[in-house]
Amino acid sequence: MYGHEPVLLRTQYRCHPAISAVANDLFYGGVLANGVSEADRAPLLAWLPTLCFYSVRGLEQSEGDNSFHNVAEAAFTLKLIRAVLASGVPGSAVGVITLYRAQMCKLCHLLRDADSDLPDVKAVQVSTVDAFQGAEKEIVILSCVRTRQVGFIDSEKRMNVALTRGRRHLLIVGHLACLRGSRLWGRVIQHCAGREDGLQHGSQCEPQLDLLLKDYFEKQAEEKQEKTTEKDTSRLRKGAV
Repeated sequence: MYGHEPVLLRTQYRCHPAISAVANDLFYGGVLANGVSEADRAPLLAWLPTLCFYSVRGLEQSEGDNSFHNVAEAAFTLKLIRAVLASGVPGSAVGVITLYRAQMCKLCHLLRDADSDLPDVKAVQVSTVDAFQGAEKEIVILSCVRTRQVGFIDSEKRMNVALTRGRRHLLIVGHLACLRGSRLWGRVIQHCAGREDGLQHGSQCEPQLDLLLKDYFEKQAEEKQEKTTEKDTSRLRKGAV
């Protein structure tokens, strides 16, 4: 507003300090302070990193309207979401951000197909970065999509929003070789690599995700069988009376 100088709010109260450190380095010149501690933003799951870049060797595909999707990234993101939900995290705590509408549509279709075995999938928010502005989630998964060139995902404004929506976990899914060459994304990856389990290859961590899902569905099957047995036993007792 005319006659008033803008004031930078120097204290953030949303993100785990490891997450806010990325934006602090890239966009705030190191002056951003944390109003929350690591203890305040303890992980929801012991196996889930606070900050991680998952390298997925996918391929960007153009939709012809200057939007892109990446099938491999979408499939890995879906598996990550399902593993998180199978571990007991409510869907309402999970948000998925992508910088392309085509990828958002691809992810929404995959999630709709998956909601029969994990009903809470419906509560997961999937949005473009522009639509996610002002929102926050305990866990944010960011799908970068691009594999040949960075494109407009190198926009400082969009990156700042995308990187600061997660309260406890920021999980970035992208093409390591492509993004590492970007001035901004290269620094993001450096932050991730500096943390324990902060840089992982999707193909190497998929077995762990598959095992989590296997254990979940086996437990569901056992519980279903127990309920069926209890009903059968109850019917037999009633018939004997």
